Amino acid sequence: MNHGTEEDVYKPGIYREIYDPACGTGGMLSVSEETIRAQNDRAQLGLYGQEYNDESWAICCSDMLIKDEETDHIILGDTLGDGKTSDGFPGKRFHYMLANPPFGVEWKDQQKVVAKEAAETGFNGRFGAGLPAINDGSLLFLQHMISKMTDNTGHRPIADKPPCR
Repeated sequence: MNHGTEEDVYKPGIYREIYDPACGTGGMLSVSEETIRAQNDRAQLGLYGQEYNDESWAICCSDMLIKDEETDHIILGDTLGDGKTSDGFPGKRFHYMLANPPFGVEWKDQQKVVAKEAAETGFNGRFGAGLPAINDGSLLFLQHMISKMTDNTGHRPIADKPPCR
């Protein structure tokens, strides 16, 4: 598993941060941590996530507590922004990102906040590439993740889409 500069994750004592903006109960964060630690048990990892569903968020926090991880790195709120909550990590960048965002879900509740941010910040913000059709906000999550990429690495965000049925 070598993806450009990602071989650094196998150096003993290296610190890397992993982010999931639609973390649900934290399963993908847990698996990413397990995968890295299986190949480098001395890697230091920071796990970060955001979830809008309060029950899923609570389960994720419980899982983090069991594993002695930071629960303050798991934010309750709408990653895209619904007028009450927004990006839980403004200005923060991450080494690795992965998500299974809500594909095919309307983003009407976020439309006003997202459109305002896009108009005000353009490519300096999270949504410079444009706004997708209202019936599928997954592109917004991908743009959000791209805005969180570190400047000096070639890491790409991964958005997992369920297979077509």
